[in-house]
Amino acid sequence: MLDLGSHIIRLLFTHDCVIVPGFGGFVANYQDAIHDESSHTFSPPSKKIVFNSSLSHNDGLLITSIAEQLEISYDEAAQQVRQSVDEAWIALEKGETLKWEGLGTFHYNDDSALIFDPQLTENLLTDAYGMFSFRFPPLSYQTKPEIVINNDNIRKMPVIDTQKLLRYAAVVLPLAALIGLIPIYSHHSQQDAGVPGVPEHQSIEDTISATIREQSVDYAITASTDKRTALFYNEVPQQKTQVPRQRQSGIYYIIGGSFKDRANAEKHVKKYIKAGFDSEIVQTDNLYRVTLGVYGDKVIALHELRRIRAKEEFSNSWLYTKAKD
Repeated sequence: MLDLGSHIIRLLFTHDCVIVPGFGGFVANYQDAIHDESSHTFSPPSKKIVFNSSLSHNDGLLITSIAEQLEISYDEAAQQVRQSVDEAWIALEKGETLKWEGLGTFHYNDDSALIFDPQLTENLLTDAYGMFSFRFPPLSYQTKPEIVINNDNIRKMPVIDTQKLLRYAAVVLPLAALIGLIPIYSHHSQQDAGVPGVPEHQSIEDTISATIREQSVDYAITASTDKRTALFYNEVPQQKTQVPRQRQSGIYYIIGGSFKDRANAEKHVKKYIKAGFDSEIVQTDNLYRVTLGVYGDKVIALHELRRIRAKEEFSNSWLYTKAKD
């Protein structure tokens, strides 16, 4: 029996859809990184594989890949695929669980619906190559220790008798005031005469008032002219403009069909152009693939693919990715 699982996985690394003729299609969708709060496990981004039993037509991708891998003819590869698919259906009809190694298992549920349980053994997303899941337990924060003060080591201050202190102050303060007034009164005239720049008729009180006015004017000038800003100049550094990272992109083709005969492919090109698509032929893997659109951004391409698939006649279209040269 042909190991279809390994061939499908090998193609899912570079393709977003792999169809097994007569069985169904495997569609790869991008899945963000995951954080499992219960186990504190972080998983890298990956490809999530879903199975669509309605995608059963032969687009030639799988058979051509098997023929090249096993170095056999296309017809021989197609015959082996048909045989493997027939054996798979027989096992499922018997109620057995069909397992494709590295990909997943199939079985019928109670409602006779085919269920696919993906069991991928490796990450199919090439952008996440070398990344693995890891566990990081939550951090535990310790509270600050309570500070205990030993009162035995504290030096006790002597107790002051407040009433005794007030009695001393009532006697000393008046005497100090009288002693201070005596030299001021006796030398009042000498001080007036000894101040340089002060006229004889101008008193010390007038000089003090003038000084206060000058300081007030200087304060007003300082406040209005921002003397600190004028004396110290700090050049404001220019902020660096962050250039947004460019999205990595390749060439993304929405494929409407794949054909071995170029004449058949050209006939479908005319059909798709008539339906309003900018259709053309892309030759890959010895097949002529007919496109429904070509895009340089994967997000836009996936958005257009969902829009095109909404129409029943184009529900089997798929995305083909080609790296830029």
